[in-house]
Amino acid sequence: MKKHSDREMEMYGVRPRSNLGRNIAIGISCGIVGAALGAGLCYLLLSEMARIKTSVHVEMGDTFDRSVFFDGDLDQAKIMTDLTKISTDEPGTYQIPINYFGKKATSILEISDTTPPTGTAVPQTCMKEQPPEASETVKDLYDLSGTVYVQYSGSPNVMTAGETNVPVVLTDAYGNVSVVSVPFTVLEDTTPPVIEGVQNIAMVAGDPAKLMEGITVTDDYTDNPTLDVDVTGFDPNTPGTYEIFYVSADEAGNEARVPVTVTVAVRPADYVYPDEVYARGREIYSQIITSNNLTDVQIAMRIFKWAFDNIKYVSSNTEKHWTGAAMQGFNDRRGECSIFYAVCKVLLDIAGIENLKVDGGHIWNLVKLNGKWYHCDACPTRTHKNTYWFMRLDSQLDSRFPFDGSELPERATEDVQGRLDFTNLTIN
Repeated sequence: MKKHSDREMEMYGVRPRSNLGRNIAIGISCGIVGAALGAGLCYLLLSEMARIKTSVHVEMGDTFDRSVFFDGDLDQAKIMTDLTKISTDEPGTYQIPINYFGKKATSILEISDTTPPTGTAVPQTCMKEQPPEASETVKDLYDLSGTVYVQYSGSPNVMTAGETNVPVVLTDAYGNVSVVSVPFTVLEDTTPPVIEGVQNIAMVAGDPAKLMEGITVTDDYTDNPTLDVDVTGFDPNTPGTYEIFYVSADEAGNEARVPVTVTVAVRPADYVYPDEVYARGREIYSQIITSNNLTDVQIAMRIFKWAFDNIKYVSSNTEKHWTGAAMQGFNDRRGECSIFYAVCKVLLDIAGIENLKVDGGHIWNLVKLNGKWYHCDACPTRTHKNTYWFMRLDSQLDSRFPFDGSELPERATEDVQGRLDFTNLTIN
């Protein structure tokens, strides 16, 4: 197409455009477009900046990365703090600066423990009104803080026998709380303690009353029930017959009360204080028994052999009190049957071997050996002048000395004489 000059255009009545006007139009158009584009970019930037979180919580002990600071991806944002140097092992608050295309923002990072502790219930059995320590009711305790406080939620409901659940509160070092329900079996104790070893007591006026020797007490629930003696009216210095009571109580208040008769005898002229006799007896015993590996039969054989070998029989019509008789046997080494009996009694007592007195006009010992009662006699008689009798049956005794066995325990019936080795002092 032919381009007309300005003059030709004027001839046709058309006014030519100036460069200035055209430039102004172009400038206005560009301004409008630039403003619109700038506003769009600003809006987009502000929208992206709004995706930066102003505060972030991370549970203590958890791991985290940069993504926790943004809603969605914001890859162009730069976190100005080295996150790898922030530990979540302890609580803390951190200001995290973030730069996004020259725009700056700050996010507050809060590391805290909001997780309650955990534990496993340990089912309990207890007596009524006697709950265990709260710490005993839960095991496998765990909390990141390393500290868990265990306590009952109020007073545990163990006032009534039966099955129940008791809430136990776990609290960590940061105040987080959890509750464990612990099954309880609540028992009611209605059985009193059992007092054993009680027997009637015979003593001599003026002797110390050793009332607790050999007495034990047990209870089905209480480990150490109390044990006392009610000695109201008892006078150990005045001959007579008295009644005392052994009294025991358990933690539930159940009480056992066992009566005992104490006979206080007139002090004989030849009486020796028992502690003195046993002290002298222990000196002799240490000479007779030199090994700790002997059986009760081996110990008893040595005791009766010692008495037979070391005490000379001397006839006497006066029977001494056993304490005086024993001391005479240990010191003078002479006497009649009551002397032999008393010496063996003391030595058997020291060995802890049960023994009793048998009186059939002649006196000897009844001894519990191998779980059965046998007759043993260290005193030489017309029937056994040259040896002692040991572990004899009723049928193997001298018929000249009949005795009343109704008050004695049941005796052995199996003959062991053929099994006794009197040379080596043992039983085969």
